[in-house]
Amino acid sequence: MNSKLEKSVDGFVESIGQLGSNLGLNKMAAQLYALLFMSNDPLSLDDMMKRLKVSKGNVSVNVRELEKWGAARKVWVKGDRRDFYKAELDVFKIITERLKTGLTRRMDETLQAIKQAEETIREGGGNFNGKDKKTAKVYRERLEKAKEIYWRLNGLIETASKIIT
Repeated sequence: MNSKLEKSVDGFVESIGQLGSNLGLNKMAAQLYALLFMSNDPLSLDDMMKRLKVSKGNVSVNVRELEKWGAARKVWVKGDRRDFYKAELDVFKIITERLKTGLTRRMDETLQAIKQAEETIREGGGNFNGKDKKTAKVYRERLEKAKEIYWRLNGLIETASKIIT
């Protein structure tokens, strides 16, 4: 590869790695994605290892993470037994899917916390005195409002997901 082309890819890979790191992503995964994104041909683990000068284990672990995200996929190369990878070029699709997955997981955790709080109040209901009964009633009402917010946000996520894809 021409040295100017190689330098442009290296700069892009480094920049995307830094961006990924700043966004709380694994820097190596971001760099591998950038390298795959810029490659015309599928790359093997060895190709990526040599290009980025990192261990094969590091490449392997992070490529598997990219596969989970839908950012890279394994492809077959005729006449070669090694695993090769290509990038998903629709970056918007990757980002929206990651956001949806992350938001959905956090929303589900929140719903579980709401349900746990409701259950705890129910369990203690027989032991509440007058003031505690009023407080429990207020808590139940607020938890119901929290569930309403959950269901509205959940609907927004689903609607946005359908519009985007």
